Amino acid sequence: MSRLAILGAGNGGQALSGHLALEGHDVSLYELPAFAEKLQPISEAGGIELTGAIEGFGKLRSASSNAREAVEGADILFLVVPSFGQMPILEEILPYLREGMSLLFIPGNFGTLEAAARLREKGISVGLSETDTLPYACRANSPGHVHVWGVKTGVSFASFPSKETPGELEKIQAVFPFKLNPLANVLESGLSNMNLVVHCAAVLLNAGRIEATQGDFRFYTDGITPSVGKLQELIDSERIQIGKALGLNLADAREWVRRAYSLQGETLYELLSKNPAYANHGPDAPKSINHRYVTEDVPNLLVPLMELARACILETPITRSVVTILSALLEKDFARDGRNLQKLGLNGMSAGQIQSYVTNGKA
Repeated sequence: MSRLAILGAGNGGQALSGHLALEGHDVSLYELPAFAEKLQPISEAGGIELTGAIEGFGKLRSASSNAREAVEGADILFLVVPSFGQMPILEEILPYLREGMSLLFIPGNFGTLEAAARLREKGISVGLSETDTLPYACRANSPGHVHVWGVKTGVSFASFPSKETPGELEKIQAVFPFKLNPLANVLESGLSNMNLVVHCAAVLLNAGRIEATQGDFRFYTDGITPSVGKLQELIDSERIQIGKALGLNLADAREWVRRAYSLQGETLYELLSKNPAYANHGPDAPKSINHRYVTEDVPNLLVPLMELARACILETPITRSVVTILSALLEKDFARDGRNLQKLGLNGMSAGQIQSYVTNGKA
């Protein structure tokens, strides 16, 4: 039995905490004090009830907003929150981190790079790793009751710096209930998150439908038409181009979806609109374009893609157009406030220096 802490009590955090507890591990669940109300029913029940693709009741050691209680004594910390929640939780747990701990971002969305800069300021050394995606397609019907529609066959994994990937992977794989597939570095991990390709384009081209119906349609099936799929594939082409400039041979989005869900299809439209993991659970589209598919994915995925292109002296006209339009519609400056080169600790580096930094921890 390993002692583990899940940081973040949203859909994914609850699913993972219940799943790991069912696997026999000693698991604590933590949430920021501002969102602690969702923990009370979980604490009273003593754990998480999972239904669907995973069935059973996972008994937890604790469910609280006490960071010290959750973190102290844990060997591995799983940070399972949207990107905008990563740094607030990191600040809460900083006093209780110790050498030898491993911190896994699920998904990373380049979060390890921002965290590395913060930890360096504080003189703290822990293992930093990230996955490219959440392994579950799930929804918390109520606190402590999570329905899992589907699970991925595996997720991709990288550590910062990548020279630490073999050791961190071995440690985390011993408890993680999904296959971890090692990547070259955390740039490949961030650039392999298919939310970058799927979410923002689909919200933009479905903006009228979202606002007219308040999200009363199936986002990944009804909302993915041939034209939406084409825009997604154009963004994907720019992603692959930037990857090549950084020495990465990224799988295209179509191959990624085929591999993750064991599906067949030639286009993203075919693969997404006919995916049974998303097609059979009713309306799930955003009720507004002011949704995390935009407010999280534009600043933390599309902006890093544009910024990495700038470091590589390349252009991303399709991605930049999507960022520009969504920024205008929501009256936000995503390029300024998102994960730009400065926030990622990459400012002033060339493509070669960035590759050295993510490999060795120094440019």
